[in-house]
Amino acid sequence: MADVIHGKYVKIYAGGNLVISAAKSCTIRKNADTIETASSTSGTARTFVAGRTSWTVELNHLVTYDDNKGGIPKVDNQYSLVIKVGTTTVLSGTAICTEATITATKGSLSQGSIKFQGTGELTEY
Repeated sequence: MADVIHGKYVKIYAGGNLVISAAKSCTIRKNADTIETASSTSGTARTFVAGRTSWTVELNHLVTYDDNKGGIPKVDNQYSLVIKVGTTTVLSGTAICTEATITATKGSLSQGSIKFQGTGELTEY
């Protein structure tokens, strides 16, 4: 049976600095475009090959005191992104921060979300 990873052990680093340590959720998406290879005379079934790939990372987190001291990345900056489970690096790549949001509601914990668009390869360890 595969090991289950508890969300509290997932940590995100951008530019060597810890960005999120209180993650509520972390979504890593890897996509591949497809290119149709069937000719118009080859019948009614389409065939495809894999094309270019892309990846994104989306984080929802509780805002901590450390976040307010400059831990939240600047939008439109490019970062060396490292994703660790505990102390083990599991993914890394270069990404652009495309969105950073903090929501503070009276009587509730402050929450934030950060989105990164990968540029280049996402390396798996």
